[in-house]
Amino acid sequence: MANKKLKKKNTEIVQNKYWKWIPLIISILIVFVILFIVIRTPKPVFDGKRAYKELIKQVEFGPRISGTVSHVKTKEYLVSHLRKYADMVSEQTFDFTDKHDSTKIYKGVNIVASFNVTEEVSKRILLCAHWDSRPFADNDPDTTKHKLPVPAANDGASGVVVLLEMARLFAESKPKVGVDIVLFDLEDIGDEIDSSNANSPRNPFAIGSEMFVKSNPDYYPEYGILLDMVGDKELRIPKEAYSVSRAGNVVEKVWKAASVVGSIAFIDEQGGAVMDDHIAFLKKSIPVIDLIHLPFPKTWHTVNDKPEYCSSASLQQVGNVLVEVIYNEK
Repeated sequence: MANKKLKKKNTEIVQNKYWKWIPLIISILIVFVILFIVIRTPKPVFDGKRAYKELIKQVEFGPRISGTVSHVKTKEYLVSHLRKYADMVSEQTFDFTDKHDSTKIYKGVNIVASFNVTEEVSKRILLCAHWDSRPFADNDPDTTKHKLPVPAANDGASGVVVLLEMARLFAESKPKVGVDIVLFDLEDIGDEIDSSNANSPRNPFAIGSEMFVKSNPDYYPEYGILLDMVGDKELRIPKEAYSVSRAGNVVEKVWKAASVVGSIAFIDEQGGAVMDDHIAFLKKSIPVIDLIHLPFPKTWHTVNDKPEYCSSASLQQVGNVLVEVIYNEK
């Protein structure tokens, strides 16, 4: 009987010994949780409404066509805007001779803004879009308007304004990787294929990106994301075919991010193949994908490519995906 009482007493002593540590253990756990919340840097918040205001501002400059005052004013604005946020901003100028008229020389300017430029950061990501406007609305249902310029709210400005907002975020919350924002000129002066006259000279699309790749032979980012027509109110971005075949791992990375943030405009199906600014990089085995509305929206290459057919909600979806992708990189 005495032994049983002794064992019971010993058990109570042991239990009391351990129980007295529980409050301390709980307190330590609480401290660790608080430290984790405080130390962990939250992802910055993309502002689609701010981006949409920038879209309106760009369209108000007028069509961004080489050789025009609106082209010069827009370029100056973009460079000034990016200099507020980037470590380095540069302009790459180039000439292109029109295939139909050798006396006509297009003066192109690619704009390059680099972030997190330090010796400690070697991994770099490319984000890009084209900033020029198509000089002629050759897809407009009204043939009398085919020689009028395209306002280019969606096909041009939308991708640019998403990247301008990303530039603001990069300055506000530095990512762990280097990022280069490149805005290409002369993407949209290309001639559509005329089956009735296939042998006639044609101006190509995506001239600015070709010139960029040619002028920067040592530039090899880890991967890149091209934005083209990402502002339509009924935004629909399937997986562009060249992107899937040549940079499938980047496609999957981006669509995984879209799923995480709930960007329903990113459709889990393969779309068509598009000759766009990513092609020059793919030719060099640099995995750059094209985020582009497919099939092309009704406003494509028409005089109705205006801000009222775009939305801040669509820009928000794309921006949220880029934030998720870039700020998860290490």
